[in-house]
Amino acid sequence: MTNQETLKQKRQYFHQLLLALGEERYKEVIVEAHFGVSSTKDLSEQQLNILIDDARKRLGNNPQPKQDKQSSKVLRMWRNKCLLVLNERGIKATPKDWTAVNQELSKKQYQWVLNPAQLANDQVNRKGLYAFRTADDLKKLFKQLCSIRDNEQAKAKELKDLALKN
Repeated sequence: MTNQETLKQKRQYFHQLLLALGEERYKEVIVEAHFGVSSTKDLSEQQLNILIDDARKRLGNNPQPKQDKQSSKVLRMWRNKCLLVLNERGIKATPKDWTAVNQELSKKQYQWVLNPAQLANDQVNRKGLYAFRTADDLKKLFKQLCSIRDNEQAKAKELKDLALKN
């Protein structure tokens, strides 16, 4: 087997591990964070081995406990409410394109969700809405988004009234 075939198989295996972890959409972020490249095609065999070992460890002892159906339902409800408020502000997500929502949630005002170590390293929220893992975090985000929406609507009304006066 040639080196290229081996690399291809390891890339496929790494992708399978990410699928099992539910992290396939973060592949580019993981690769960039570890090695500063944008694609697994730019990695050496040794670098792929490091990523595979890391994914295996995370798969073996997944720190996220399985949620019961009720708490999962509550989280989905709050995420939906947040998405509705974002939609009212003109920030829309489609099933295949979440970039607008992710860009909004990567702004500095929403970085309170990160832990202190991540904040010290000047990291930003790259997981978007899924970085808010608890119902309390999602409630806080919802209130923050509602406040921003209300302020934007009040400013728009003031501008409209001012334009009507002129």
